[in-house]
Amino acid sequence: MKHWYVLSLILLYIGCCTLYLLGITWGLPSSYIENYYHGNISVSQQYVKQSWQISKEKSEEKLPRSVFNSIRSFHPDEQNILKSISAMSPEKLDFNPHFFEYPSCQIYLVAITLEIFSIMKFVNLTTDISYYFNHREEMGKIYLAGRLLTVTMAVCGLIFFTMVAVFLYGKWGGLFATACLGLSPLYVINSHYMTVDIPMVFWIIVSLFFIVKFIRTKKFLFLCLSSFFIGVASGTKYPAVTMIFALPFVYFADRRNFNFRFFKDTMILFFLLLVGFLITTPYALISFQEFKRDVMYQTFSRGVGASDFLSYFRFPGECFGALWVGVWLILILYIAGICVQAVRRNFSDRIVLTCCMLMFLPLLSAGGFKYARYYLIVLPFLSLSAGCFFDWILQIRNLRSRLLGAMMCMIFLVGSFSKSLAYSVLMSKKDVRLIAAEYIEREIKPASTIIYTKDPWIFEVPPVSPLKYSVSIIPEHSLQNAKPGSFLILGELQYFLTSGDRMQEMNKKIWQMKKKGFIVKKIFANPARIGPFEFDFRWTLHDMLYAHPLIFLFYKP
Repeated sequence: MKHWYVLSLILLYIGCCTLYLLGITWGLPSSYIENYYHGNISVSQQYVKQSWQISKEKSEEKLPRSVFNSIRSFHPDEQNILKSISAMSPEKLDFNPHFFEYPSCQIYLVAITLEIFSIMKFVNLTTDISYYFNHREEMGKIYLAGRLLTVTMAVCGLIFFTMVAVFLYGKWGGLFATACLGLSPLYVINSHYMTVDIPMVFWIIVSLFFIVKFIRTKKFLFLCLSSFFIGVASGTKYPAVTMIFALPFVYFADRRNFNFRFFKDTMILFFLLLVGFLITTPYALISFQEFKRDVMYQTFSRGVGASDFLSYFRFPGECFGALWVGVWLILILYIAGICVQAVRRNFSDRIVLTCCMLMFLPLLSAGGFKYARYYLIVLPFLSLSAGCFFDWILQIRNLRSRLLGAMMCMIFLVGSFSKSLAYSVLMSKKDVRLIAAEYIEREIKPASTIIYTKDPWIFEVPPVSPLKYSVSIIPEHSLQNAKPGSFLILGELQYFLTSGDRMQEMNKKIWQMKKKGFIVKKIFANPARIGPFEFDFRWTLHDMLYAHPLIFLFYKP
């Protein structure tokens, strides 16, 4: 039985790693799309250094974002990390990223990774950004290096998570919990990106590992290490900070005594949280005004924060919808596991449920789900609940019931795995933006007028060569003034989708454009698919569409 367990665990790690690496080059800058852009673009080094300040102040010096399309990836947030790294001046011991909409830990880790890859001659680092405009594949390698760091943290996170899950719910319960986390669509999809979400989950899992070490050894040192790594997790993405409130619960549950030592040790834990955060985001203090500016922007301008009292009542339904999109069938196992934990109420179950509820607090305060990736913060604890449920099934005395329950669990897990596989395969193929660009290049005559409704962003719309076509930007409210014979390009990601039916939204947009004199020439769609099954083709969330948005090509007769 031990050999079967070890073999299963090894196969799980290999399978997860394969999923994370399949499609890892999705949407990267390359020489393949060079013909769609101007050549010899000149951007000064000084502009690069001050670009965050220029963009935050909405200065007239700000260049159109389309200027940088050829060296951006198709993910809207990845360039934030590289832009922050380029704003630093290590030669002057200035490591201020001038960007605090999320903290600095992952920015520094990516910078270190790039330096290592540079020493290995895998990437070519230079402060002259024009070099990358002329060598787009070199910029693609930089993104790839950052993504490989994310993959490494995703796999290492699974290894730490297995040790936690096995301690709490036994070998097979722990293995199943690991599979629920590692094979979930949210975890798989976000492991492809150079963003902060998976790294935050990694540090949360590390902190959870030290909580388990404390439970096993009763040594306060491990709780201190857990607190420090919660600080590091918070220095990767702010919402992770709420986990710190689980530590006093764990400490009290072990010692069962409200005395002076309890309060003193609690203060030590909160201090170590602050240390972990400030080590990874030191300019939160050194450059407090910039830090305050960006945190306030996230809090107010981006709509983070419940907008009305009713949003709290809407939250359970929205939460279920977001998790259904993000993890699909294993959501049923999460719910079943929480029910088992609530009934059993043993120590390990109380720890998992407490952490899970705490991790939901940032989501509740956000006043809506907004993005599926927001729910990554609760995924480790929900996966532990699923492992708890699987372990509970294995304890059933009736063999037939035990086999039936285990089989149902495996069916739900395979269902979610199929969605993850569909996305990884999709990301390994030609992106829908490029399919649309090739069609336009092939089917529309040179010198034709092609319209965008705003400055084109490669994340939202396919590229069109301004050297071959007459490219115009006409706001949507003025499209009725477009001259006959014009073509119009719209991308689904231009319209923020947090709820509703994609097909209804599509028909609504077609109807709106028809009123302005345009007819549909072609709709480009490339959904995540396994055989006859399509995923997220109708109801989904904005960030689940990054790899397969609808692209509309209209024509005005």
